[in-house]
Amino acid sequence: MIGTAVIGAGLSGLVRAWSLVKRGEEVNLLESSPRAGGVVRTERREGFLLELGPNTVRPTPEIWRLLEELGLAGEAIFADSRLPRYIDFGGRLHPLPMSPPALLRTELLSGKGKLRLLAEPLVGRRHGQESVRDFFARRFGSEVAERLVEPFVSGIFAGDASRLSLEECFPMLARWERERGSLAAGAFAALRQRNRGRLAPRGLLSFREGLETLPRAIGERLGERLRFDTEVRKTSPLSGSWRIETTRGTVEAQRLVFAAPAADAARLVAPFDPVASRALTEVPYAPLAVLHLAWDESAFPSPPRGFGHLVVPQRERRILGAVWSSSLFPGRAPEGVTLFTVFLGGSRDPEAASLSDGELAGIATRDVTSALGVNREPRSVAVTRYPRAVPPYDFGHAGRSRALEEAEARWPGLVFLGNYRGGVSVGDVVRSALV
Repeated sequence: MIGTAVIGAGLSGLVRAWSLVKRGEEVNLLESSPRAGGVVRTERREGFLLELGPNTVRPTPEIWRLLEELGLAGEAIFADSRLPRYIDFGGRLHPLPMSPPALLRTELLSGKGKLRLLAEPLVGRRHGQESVRDFFARRFGSEVAERLVEPFVSGIFAGDASRLSLEECFPMLARWERERGSLAAGAFAALRQRNRGRLAPRGLLSFREGLETLPRAIGERLGERLRFDTEVRKTSPLSGSWRIETTRGTVEAQRLVFAAPAADAARLVAPFDPVASRALTEVPYAPLAVLHLAWDESAFPSPPRGFGHLVVPQRERRILGAVWSSSLFPGRAPEGVTLFTVFLGGSRDPEAASLSDGELAGIATRDVTSALGVNREPRSVAVTRYPRAVPPYDFGHAGRSRALEEAEARWPGLVFLGNYRGGVSVGDVVRSALV
């Protein structure tokens, strides 16, 4: 009998397995596919380095310590923190205001909207559940909610801010209001605390060979503990242990970690805990299509320089946004070529992910060329679909989380891990998986 069996070699499962191995535990990591990393996936195609899942990572202290343990700190590369971000609104791109003076100058907000923004410290507290959109509209005004918050939320959760829970998506902001009475006061206090010590480099991180460098490195360290092409058919609680039946035999373990997608975990949990299974089945996911499009640099009035752009919901646009990949990091595209990673779908437009490759490319081309003033057709490099991409933390999220916590209490040694708990970013996933 081993100490722990982990089901699913996405980033959650990899980090939990590695964390346990460092503590001296005997671990088996069971993965049904022939590769590790889940949606963290990098591919080389025709001279391009493509990120098919996440494009960048914010180097949290936990991530940076992990990179140092794995000997990857020297492989890390950082995007220029001065690169601008843009918002597509009213038929053109506006620089995202990143400072108080920039907020006062921006054309994204009207004069009335700017005055409403400045009144935030005077807004009273509110108790009870509130959507992300309602929270920001109450504290900063409807223009900020529509033109700044909505596109930002689409970029993180591929979701609709009016259907997401503020407490679940941005608990820190809810705490700032409760404790400080103002987001401005909370942000100032957090900035002072963060500046007391430099725990990790700043800026957006990747690796010379892309983000899949991280799961590959963990997989290599795990060695034979990581079993590929091993599908789990059944899990059963025993007296103080667990039996895991797979296509390659049976494993017995003292502890069992479900790090597989929620739907897969639901199927395996159903025979012994239908309540937890139902909670996992009810996790909503937003579908997403990811397109990689390339243009010659000469197609642009000036070479695109920036992180990318997000899109305010409007009739003239259908994409959620685009990362300007070749502007972020070197080696992402051949010399003289500009690579864009474009996102469609999400909770606002779930039908988009089921469109044909040609339809998706047509929509993405129209929206990008219109915003950037390009008059040439791109080269379509890749189209990737995720029917269940990102779990939006809606008003049912807290109840589902409680159901899983109660199941873990009922079954000692049982753990649920994934981006449906503890946050959807890579940093959140890593932090939740560490022990």
